[in-house]
Amino acid sequence: MSKDLDKRVERSRRLLMNTLLELMAEEPYSKISVAHICERSGVARPTFYLHYRSKDDLLKGYIESMFMQFYEQIDSYLTKSPNADPIIAEIMFRQWSDNATFARLLVEADIEALMLTEFKRYVGRIMERYIGAHSLPIKDTSLMNYVIDFLAGASFMVIVRWVKDGFPVDAKEIGALYANLVRPGLLQVLLSGKL
Repeated sequence: MSKDLDKRVERSRRLLMNTLLELMAEEPYSKISVAHICERSGVARPTFYLHYRSKDDLLKGYIESMFMQFYEQIDSYLTKSPNADPIIAEIMFRQWSDNATFARLLVEADIEALMLTEFKRYVGRIMERYIGAHSLPIKDTSLMNYVIDFLAGASFMVIVRWVKDGFPVDAKEIGALYANLVRPGLLQVLLSGKL
């Protein structure tokens, strides 16, 4: 693919995402259609469907880009020590506060099921990286799904509450609270070899 084509693809994707965010600020997510996104952005529907299957797919693409930034920021902390660094939680919350407008739109859009599904995928990837980096023995991998669900649910609900409350404390403070709530039990389970 040529650089010009790459730039056009990236421009179209960015334009579609920005348009979706603008529309989400104006009306409920459920009322937004692909046709509406294309009309407002000036991007042809065939071009939209060249890149995305649906508006949910478009939104997931943006969330994926946020996760990849987060993953890059925390990878060295995940692999450095089995005693997971509490800075990981601070980084997670900082990312959401840095994207406060987007976070508010997601919370207001009433798309928790879509978001929680995405959170579970990302938490699963992070756990896989952490366990692999430290060669932790997992006897019953089916139990990991419960660990992932717990972490995804806890992370998601704390983020949603923090966003709805208008970010009343900074990322460092909420990250420390989250790490203090989650980290001791999680590390005990993972490092004990009982899974």
